[in-house]
Amino acid sequence: MPLPRALTLLALLPLTACSSASEDDSPPDGVSCGSRVVVGDQAGLTGALAGAGGGSCVLLRSGSLSGAFTVPKGVTLAAAKGAVVKVASPSEEPAVTLGEGASLVGVGIGASKGVGVAVRGGRARVTDVTVTGSASAALAILCDAGCPEDADAIVLTRVVLEKSQMGLWVSGAPVRWTGGESREHATTSLTLAAGVVAQDGARVELSGVKVLRNQGVGVLLDGAATRGVLTDVTVSENRERGLWAQKLQGSAEKPALEIKGSSAFERNRIVGLGGLESRGIIFVGGRVADTAAAPLVTNLGQTEDVGDGIGLFGGTGDARFENVELASNARAAGIVDNGARGIIFVGGRIAAGVSGLKIVVQNTTVPVGTDTSSTTTASKVLGISSAALSTPVVLGKKKQ
Repeated sequence: MPLPRALTLLALLPLTACSSASEDDSPPDGVSCGSRVVVGDQAGLTGALAGAGGGSCVLLRSGSLSGAFTVPKGVTLAAAKGAVVKVASPSEEPAVTLGEGASLVGVGIGASKGVGVAVRGGRARVTDVTVTGSASAALAILCDAGCPEDADAIVLTRVVLEKSQMGLWVSGAPVRWTGGESREHATTSLTLAAGVVAQDGARVELSGVKVLRNQGVGVLLDGAATRGVLTDVTVSENRERGLWAQKLQGSAEKPALEIKGSSAFERNRIVGLGGLESRGIIFVGGRVADTAAAPLVTNLGQTEDVGDGIGLFGGTGDARFENVELASNARAAGIVDNGARGIIFVGGRIAAGVSGLKIVVQNTTVPVGTDTSSTTTASKVLGISSAALSTPVVLGKKKQ
């Protein structure tokens, strides 16, 4: 005797652990799943992830989960379409850890006692994720067993990192971040409260990203092999330096730092964009403006109000600024102190702030390429604050 129609349809539905998939439990737009499991609690999520294989999806229903969850290689952890999900870790383990090729989509990460999201493998994806209130970095990326080529970079899309101790921390890995923000990070300890930190040979590309209102430096790039490409970025209202590049080793032909598009460094303190012992900085278009002064003990042993648009220090060279606007910076539009060969300012608008200082060149024996209308000879040597910033260790080697 034939089965009733309802039973026939039921028999055709795919079986899943914890829940059967339905129209309400579909993956978010743009996510493809070879198979999927839908869960709604901590135990279900832990079990589903443990049994998931590459190409599969674990989908979360609306709700809050507490724990530390690891997404295996090639697996996607996502909020089901229309679901509002928050995951937080009550321990110092990351709330979510992504393995090689794993993805996190549409999941909110709440207050965690350690890192919000950790990435420990190449080709991972983080999309439409907001991380709030992590006691360490909101998003930390480290490849334990070597990192892939740039073509297989870790990709961040519309990611928002906020109100943690630090925003994005990258060690050694290639990362492409498009859209989103890193904002309002702060700390009560001596640990760096930065928006973005790239170190130990990291290669970061930021496009359309905003780095705003952080207690410390906005963007820090550190190390000889570290590289940065910034397109249409906004670095604004950070309470210390806007962007600080230290010990980068590139050249005019192969720059270590490229800034392009309509990038803007505005209303930061001390220096809008600075380089220390760095070579290979190319900045085309964009602006550095309204840098605020901060009282600092300078290299001259006295306290001075320091607030310069661009600062190039300690042997920095092969730096080209083309059609960049420098305006309304508190002390000098730019300062070159102990500069190396290859510093060039061409085109753009270079305007003095209330101090009357445009580009000041001091303690420098090599010529700096700029026209006389863009430079100012200061009445005395300006004190500077150019000590290297210490870089943090956020993720150690994975425990065996």
